[in-house]
Amino acid sequence: MGEERHSGVSQRLTEEQLETYSRQIVLRDIGYEGQLKLRKAKACIVGLGGLGCPSAVQLTAMGIGGLRLVDRDVVERSNLQRQHLYDVKSIGYPKVEVAAERLKKLNPDVDMEPLPLSLNADNVEEIVKDVDVVVDGLDRMGPRYAINRACVRFKVPYIFGAAIESTGNVSTIIPYKTPCLECFLPELDDESLPTCAVVGVHPAVIGIVSSLEVAEAVRVIIGDTPQLTNKILYCDLRTMSFEKVNVSRAEECPVCGVNPRGQPAPLKWTFVEEICGRGGKRTFVVNPKKDLALNLNSLHSVLRKNGFAVKIKARLGLTFEYSKNVKVSLLKSGVMIVERAENQDYVVKIYRELVGEGGFKGVEE
Repeated sequence: MGEERHSGVSQRLTEEQLETYSRQIVLRDIGYEGQLKLRKAKACIVGLGGLGCPSAVQLTAMGIGGLRLVDRDVVERSNLQRQHLYDVKSIGYPKVEVAAERLKKLNPDVDMEPLPLSLNADNVEEIVKDVDVVVDGLDRMGPRYAINRACVRFKVPYIFGAAIESTGNVSTIIPYKTPCLECFLPELDDESLPTCAVVGVHPAVIGIVSSLEVAEAVRVIIGDTPQLTNKILYCDLRTMSFEKVNVSRAEECPVCGVNPRGQPAPLKWTFVEEICGRGGKRTFVVNPKKDLALNLNSLHSVLRKNGFAVKIKARLGLTFEYSKNVKVSLLKSGVMIVERAENQDYVVKIYRELVGEGGFKGVEE
């Protein structure tokens, strides 16, 4: 089959691709032309946890052209119950690196762009630019609000999804055509919301929510009508109930309203953040505002020279024993995760020692 090229992607499918995607090409909702649109599209998945992993697998297997994968964390043992891109050998490795490698083995035709970043108001625009759709794999509202605002600004469709315990919800946000996230879920504070580390999450509800997100993302990409615009779908596995609730744009919404009531509320950013402990261990994350692009090879040499036991040397991160009880994972972007830390001051001391003063730029801004 001849290959005409457009924007680096074939305008026709090879015989191998026809076989790979045959079960969805015959679907009347996708077809041959829909498959071509998938091959030319790029999606961004923010968060490679419970929702992001299955979403990434499905979009990769379906033959999307490219995936931008964004996550600030490394794999830990408690992830394995629901984040099936990882296994015990992945523990301590950057999630985006492991995910990109596994997904590339599933479908080598898909371009992978792994970004080990802590999403915030300063870098979010670069994260969502030049993609056709953003798929939500986050577990906190702060980063979701940042994504929502950037998607509205650049007019990028955003598939919102969330899951906790045995419940989940999904909505498709098309900027200036549907309500944005802050129209129907405004001003929620993460500190007052439950987390899966405290109340748990059922893997089955994650599978449902992520599959619905993928279905809506594909509809957006191929030009079909999404089913969850101007609606939120709630599902509850305990009662096995599914309910769609209508939502509408808020005219006074500070993000997308025609008569905004003022400027959007400033988004909270914390340089050193304490997160849910891993196995009861006190854990902190250092969140630089911008990608520091650390030289991990040089840092690895320095660590070994100074007697630190480096357990994992990956392309996008290092994991090592800082002391007998303290484990550190440092990502190429400058994000650092510290387990069993005494307090925030101790974490800052470690960061200053490893990254230097350059990692503190913008902290007082």
